[in-house]
Amino acid sequence: MNFLPISDPRSFTIPVVTSTLIITVVLVLLSTKWMNSEPIVVKSLPKISARLVQIKKNTPKKTIKKTKPVKKIQKKKSVVKAKKVVVNKKAPVPKAVKKAEKVIKKAKPAALPETDLLAALLEEEQQNELTMLLEDELRAQQADEEQEAVMSYIAQIQQLIISMWRYPPSAKHDDKLVLRIYLVPTGEITEVQLVESSGNAALDRSAEQAVWKAATLPVPKDPVLFEKEFRQFLLPFSPENARL
Repeated sequence: MNFLPISDPRSFTIPVVTSTLIITVVLVLLSTKWMNSEPIVVKSLPKISARLVQIKKNTPKKTIKKTKPVKKIQKKKSVVKAKKVVVNKKAPVPKAVKKAEKVIKKAKPAALPETDLLAALLEEEQQNELTMLLEDELRAQQADEEQEAVMSYIAQIQQLIISMWRYPPSAKHDDKLVLRIYLVPTGEITEVQLVESSGNAALDRSAEQAVWKAATLPVPKDPVLFEKEFRQFLLPFSPENARL
């Protein structure tokens, strides 16, 4: 094979032509492959729906965990302080502490709701007791007044009957008898019964006759007192002015 000299211009044409042919063939091949190849579909990525995590719910837990040990530490500290105070009883107490203790002793404690209730209950009990005492006193006073009225009416009745009593000569000054007298609200006598005899029939009859002679006896106007004491009552008799 004979090579052309470099100075000859034809020596450059052959490689240039061959290179252009190669390039064209390559471009044709690439174009045919690109035309025959399927279109590339770019698939879009699916949308991811994401939610933010709520951090607020977790934060209180962290704070609670932090606060609990703090409270425990405070309690421990307070206990330790109390122990120290108890141990140091013999230590000299400063003047300021003594003054504070005096002020605390003099200060009255604040009234709590429970103490108010107890005080109210005590006051009610005291008032009830006072009312009961007053009622008892009034009843006793009324009973005393009633008894005085009864005794005064009995004395009047005895004087009236004794003024009309004519006992027999056989009567003795130590003889005693008891009569039961029945009355109506007007004081009129409805019945006389011998409850206890003196042993002297004549003396007993004379006493009954004296009651019937009186006919009407002085009685209280209060119907309650009359029904209670004078509807029927016992009346003792004794001839104190008898000769024997």
